[in-house]
Amino acid sequence: MNKKHCLAAIVGSLAGVLGTAGAANALPKYAQTEGKTCVYCHTGATNSNTINYRGKFYKQNKYTFAGFDDAAEAKKAGVEVGPDAAPLPKSYSAPKADDTKPAEETAKPAEETVKPAGEAAAKPPMAQPKPPKGTLPVAQATLKFKAAEKAHLAAPRNAARKKAFAAAVAQLGRATMYAPDLRPMEKYPQALRLYRQALSLDPKNSVALADKKMIEGVYKSMGRPVPK
Repeated sequence: MNKKHCLAAIVGSLAGVLGTAGAANALPKYAQTEGKTCVYCHTGATNSNTINYRGKFYKQNKYTFAGFDDAAEAKKAGVEVGPDAAPLPKSYSAPKADDTKPAEETAKPAEETVKPAGEAAAKPPMAQPKPPKGTLPVAQATLKFKAAEKAHLAAPRNAARKKAFAAAVAQLGRATMYAPDLRPMEKYPQALRLYRQALSLDPKNSVALADKKMIEGVYKSMGRPVPK
């Protein structure tokens, strides 16, 4: 995966998490009432000019998701199902069967039946970024980190050991950044702290320099403060 695609994937994985904070900026009572983030009903900034098909349904339905069919409404609007589909909004209730339609229309084959929103949400809106070649699992990177740290502390003035420790810190940062079992709100700030530590030991470490710049760029592009 090239840098551009990796950046886009990280933006996607951060969007839902960062949207939680953004939901409080415009209409906090709706975000809090429904337990959803801003990206559920908005395409970008949280204002009335950017509401998507969900936001339009919510507004037209007297601010409730009763009878809402995510997939059907997306199809009606001519767009893909939006992000953050699960969990369902608190006011959600399944749409009722249309008794006015002929039986042959309502009794569609199983393969043609629209899937509930919860099933659509099982597939993430964007794939997780693919780690660069040579990226270690967190457990293995942690062992290398501890060994390098021990060697560095035993001889803190040894330039080679200091550089090796910086490399181990940066590799742990990368392992954390691409860890599939960590949530974005956990792994990206944690990886940033490790990259900063690596650069304090070796300001020229290429892994720390590149990944730190990438993560900071994602936060800035979304208008969010970079984690300390």
